[in-house]
Amino acid sequence: MTIKGFIKKALSHTCAYFTLIMLGYIIIAAIINVGDEKLLLDGGRTVLFFLFSLLWACANVIFSIKSIGGGIRLFLHYLIILFAFFTCLMLPLKPRTSGYLIGVVLFTLIYFAVMGIIHLITVKFKANVESTENYEKQFSKKSSKR
Repeated sequence: MTIKGFIKKALSHTCAYFTLIMLGYIIIAAIINVGDEKLLLDGGRTVLFFLFSLLWACANVIFSIKSIGGGIRLFLHYLIILFAFFTCLMLPLKPRTSGYLIGVVLFTLIYFAVMGIIHLITVKFKANVESTENYEKQFSKKSSKR
């Protein structure tokens, strides 16, 4: 994958993730602020959501590169997503030290549970695709004379 391809894929995914995150944030803010006439969104939080979306997209693009080993891809993906979660979502909340530890542990458990489910679905899908493909003969029988 070229640098240009990496940037293009990462930015297009960033836009999609940011749109979904902001939609969820706006819906939650609208539910919480039912009595207010105006819905004011925090600009700093919006920038952090964009940074989180960008890091998430870069992690997913790195995870999609098949030339890197599977374990290394998973480890890099985990580290980037953990960094994004910690810096963009945990630090602004300013929890106690135990809150940081609990947040990282819960994030790790949820991350590996979700990645395990995604892996199982992918393996099942590939098995179904392979079982429905028609077998094509690659070799023909040659009659040998003895």
